[in-house]
Amino acid sequence: MKRILILISFIAFLTSCASNEIVIQPNAPINFIAKTERKGDYTFIIPSNFQFLESESLIFEGNGVYRAYLIYKGEGYIQDLVNFFDREMPKNGWTKFSALIGRDALLSYKKDNQLIVIKIQYGLTNTYIKMILTR
Repeated sequence: MKRILILISFIAFLTSCASNEIVIQPNAPINFIAKTERKGDYTFIIPSNFQFLESESLIFEGNGVYRAYLIYKGEGYIQDLVNFFDREMPKNGWTKFSALIGRDALLSYKKDNQLIVIKIQYGLTNTYIKMILTR
């Protein structure tokens, strides 16, 4: 009987830990400095304190077609980054197409026949910006 109680306690402990994701909030910079990125025929803005993770990104380029899934890592609060993109992307000719903001943020911007979908989410110690460049 004692073994069963210990087993049940252990399982309850594991499931309670598994259901609560531990996230360490990043240190947010005071302000973001806009940096222009050019990938294929796309030109967009990214905060300068975010670094491009080439090894985790996927890029397809061929026959004049450019598609990409780009990942950037840095520090910043999600709402501050949403405000940054809302302020900076229109300066580069992008129009906000849609937004879903909750635990993560999902933004989309369009320009001519191009579309950029941006997901902003916390990792364990960093904030990640994941972008899909498509048409």
